[in-house]
Amino acid sequence: MILERLGDLADEFANFNIFFHICRMKKLLGFVLHFSVLMVFLTALVMPSCTGKQPVATTIGHDSMGLELARIHRNRDLLASLFEKVRSDPRLEGSEVGYMVIDCTDPMPTVIAQNEASKTMIPASTLKLFVTGAALEIFGEPVFKEVTTINQLSINWRASNLLRKIGGEVYGVANNKNGFQAIMDFWDRKGLDLSGIRFDDGNGLSRNNAISAKQLVDLLNIMRGSDYYDIFYSSLPVAGYSGTMRKALKGTTAAGLIHAKTGTIAGVKSWAGYVSTHHGRKLIFAIIVNNFTCRPKEIKQKFEQVMVQMTQV
Repeated sequence: MILERLGDLADEFANFNIFFHICRMKKLLGFVLHFSVLMVFLTALVMPSCTGKQPVATTIGHDSMGLELARIHRNRDLLASLFEKVRSDPRLEGSEVGYMVIDCTDPMPTVIAQNEASKTMIPASTLKLFVTGAALEIFGEPVFKEVTTINQLSINWRASNLLRKIGGEVYGVANNKNGFQAIMDFWDRKGLDLSGIRFDDGNGLSRNNAISAKQLVDLLNIMRGSDYYDIFYSSLPVAGYSGTMRKALKGTTAAGLIHAKTGTIAGVKSWAGYVSTHHGRKLIFAIIVNNFTCRPKEIKQKFEQVMVQMTQV
């Protein structure tokens, strides 16, 4: 009797042990199943499907970037087209027009519009940038006020005096000849291509001066790396607000977004400076027009339309 009872208990224990292991296996299988389902779900979120469709979040990001690039290229094309339209205007027939615009927002600047950019032309007062930019690095703080006055108001005798002062500082004798040589040496050390450049004064009044639009753009780009860039930038007239650009572009969407030096003598108009666009991009530009026969006001109006378009890039 006792032996039979012990046998029954042994059978019950064996059955319970089997039941226990079965339960454990069910729990393990359940865990594996849930884990597998979770992995499939996560994979579907991260990996592209066999149809080639990307996850929604990634697609939105790529679409946004693509739309922004398309906008930039569209506005660059509009700017280039407007330049061409102005250049082919019958009122500019027989004139020389040199210009260059670069987008320097990214580490590698991109040329977005140019014509006869390397051809040296009469620059008028934009020549003063060669004097004031060099003076800032040669003298530093003592010439901050003078540089601002020259760039803002384009006072010719002050620019000539500053040129001679540079010559005296570098070569010991303050005269035009030493000033020209000191400036040429300075910009040559900075890596500026001086091919064809010619200085006949320090203020831009002489028709024997010769500078290209590209040389002006390159100078402005070089100054971005100067310790005195902030002073140089703030010394330039602001469209619609200050200096020789005070009345230019006033009331337009370009007001306040362009810092540029201007130049005007008979048959010559020029501009060179920086643009902050409505879309956060940074441009550098230079425009030189020689030998025009229409009224200066007409030239000004035509190229101010171009400047407004620059701020849309």
